[in-house]
Formats: sequence, C-alpha cells, structure tokens
Amino acid sequence: MHSYIDLYFTPDSLPPLEISKRLRKAADLAFIIGPHDLAFEWQTEAEFHERIGRVHRALKGTGVFYRVETVSDDPRYIEPVPWPPPISRGDPVHPAY
Repeated sequence: MHSYIDLYFTPDSLPPLEISKRLRKAADLAFIIGPHDLAFEWQTEAEFHERIGRVHRALKGTGVFYRVETVSDDPRYIEPVPWPPPISRGDPVHPAY
C-alpha cells in the first residue's frame, strides 16, 4: 500500500524547511515532487500505524496540519522523486535540472 501526506502551513506554523528536517529525522521521510508532499509504502497495519505515529509526533506542536491518503498497490503508481534532490558528485540526473 502507498500512503500520501499533504501538509498545510499557516503563518503561525514552523517554516517548511524546519518541518522537512523534523520529518526526515523522526519519520525518515522527505518531501517529494508531485501532487503530494510526502509518500511512504507499507505492507501491514502495524507498519502503517508505526510510520503515521512518527509523523504525528514530529508535527505535534508545529502548527502544521496534515492529511493522509492511502491507495492500494496500483500499476499506475509512479515512484516519487525526493525533494530537494540528493547532492551528487557526478552529472545531475534529477528532472528539475
């Protein structure tokens, strides 16, 4: 299964870059390019509960709202592209270059 998370920021919330750092550290998630902000895969209900719990704890007290959308494995699924892209030492291959 694939779950997507959309984040909603307000002027009173922490800045997006701070949220990105928190989510990367606490939930091992990074922003992606596409219609959703974050994505993760899971196989069991326990895996989903563990991951979404980490996301919830990372966002608690930040003033950021979030929405979760889960879809079944679908042949139309496109692997998300992390943003910002990892820094490479070779030629850039990221579609934004």
